[in-house]
Amino acid sequence: MAIKRKKNIFVRYFTPFGLRQVCDILMLVGAILIIVGLPTVDGVLIAGFICYVIGSGISIARCCMVLFSKNINHRDPAYKAAIINAVIMGVLFALAVFGLVWVIVA
Repeated sequence: MAIKRKKNIFVRYFTPFGLRQVCDILMLVGAILIIVGLPTVDGVLIAGFICYVIGSGISIARCCMVLFSKNINHRDPAYKAAIINAVIMGVLFALAVFGLVWVIVA
């Protein structure tokens, strides 16, 4: 009888590597660059906001793909989670665009 070993959290997260992992990594890099860029030069801050805009834009696109899919039931928890994620990422996208414009203009 073979013993099934549990995979650790990193293996489970990165096993189906795809668009979700790419946008999560982009948003993490963007957040780090924004934090590092606050006391330093504006170029780092602009790069952080650009990474965050791209990551949240990809996340909104993923949510819209779920919402406009014909195969998903409207009572499915994934559908409801996609609505909530689209709203949250829309707000973060708007804040990142505002921050990017603010840094460029000021």
